Amino acid sequence: MNRTIAVSTALAAWIAAAPLPPPAAAEPASWTLRSATRRALDVAPEQHAAAADVEARAAALRQAESWPNPSVDLRADDKLGQEDGQGGTDLTRAGLSQPLPLRRLARQGAAAEAALRAAQASRRHRQLELEQRAAAAFHALQLAAARRDLAQDRLALTKTYAGGGAGRRDPLVRYLPPLERRRVAILAEEAQQAVLAAQRDHDQAAIEFRALLDLPADAPIDVAPLVAPAAFPGLAALERDLAVHPALEAARHERDAARAAIAVAESQRFADPEVGVFRERDVLNGARRDVTGIALTVQVPLWNLNRGPVDATRALALGAQADLTARERDAVTRLRRSHAELARLTEQLARLHTTLLVPARELLDLTRRAFAVGEADLLALVDANNLYFDTQARHLELLGASALAAANLRAAAGRSVLTPEATP
Repeated sequence: MNRTIAVSTALAAWIAAAPLPPPAAAEPASWTLRSATRRALDVAPEQHAAAADVEARAAALRQAESWPNPSVDLRADDKLGQEDGQGGTDLTRAGLSQPLPLRRLARQGAAAEAALRAAQASRRHRQLELEQRAAAAFHALQLAAARRDLAQDRLALTKTYAGGGAGRRDPLVRYLPPLERRRVAILAEEAQQAVLAAQRDHDQAAIEFRALLDLPADAPIDVAPLVAPAAFPGLAALERDLAVHPALEAARHERDAARAAIAVAESQRFADPEVGVFRERDVLNGARRDVTGIALTVQVPLWNLNRGPVDATRALALGAQADLTARERDAVTRLRRSHAELARLTEQLARLHTTLLVPARELLDLTRRAFAVGEADLLALVDANNLYFDTQARHLELLGASALAAANLRAAAGRSVLTPEATP
């Protein structure tokens, strides 16, 4: 009996002397949020599609400001031959006419320029959406890596409860009571299952990360440690800058383009007047003579006033204004919601660190020392172990949620992570 107590005391002292794993953290990595975002933007087909849209709008602007081509009128007949009895076919008319767009070109140019600016703002908005997607994939991989490391630390510490794990030949291990050996084995298997699950989640996150960054399937990837986001500006400052959000700028320019389209439709109600010069050959006083003249062609609005296209563009302009108003409302709501979410998570992180994370670690240290001197049993040690690692897991969950909330706030505020002022 005394020998068993002595053995248990020695084993407990050895367990208590085993080093406690540090809080979960990843190794310094080559992939940071900025580098991953830059890579995602470089390879994203959405960026090429947005650039193509901008180029198409630029081409439409160049075309809108181009003058219409002149027309050449040539006529050949046998009129002269019949009149003077000489016969044959002759060129009797040559004319050149030019449509006069008057104010139409300026109005078309204004509408096309507004459409081009809308496409440019939409391109910046697509970039923000891609940055948000890249941040989500990056932070998901960060969280998965941190969970995997934490599960491995938990397994490593759990193995010390059995006397050092596989490969250690400590004769004291065999004196553990069967019930405690079974309990330690179950605890170790639970930790092993957690490692396998964490590795599976990490592999899934790595697949999505590689696909988004167009990396080879076997490319090694390491990410920076998961940390709390930097301090973020106040809500009032973010709301003041919301007017230049790319999504709102795109909607505003679309509204301007729709309004400019009304003036374009007004100028296109009737065909452009045409002015022309011509030269004809005719028979006058029995001799062939050339006649030069000027012609003006104007459409007469007798049967069709062509009001339909104008009314249609007015309706589209009203719809564009309503869409802008709805986007402004949704943008403010999204910004306030994202700001409140990040503020709540930041406060919860600070509270968890003070009231749970540090006390849980201290409790595990104290329990290990108490177990070493026989004041605590294995169940108390297991409970302290589970509490410590469960608290670490909750801390990681909050860190991941905070990082994602910061990315959502940047997108809601219209800030790019690639610019220095992109906090959070």
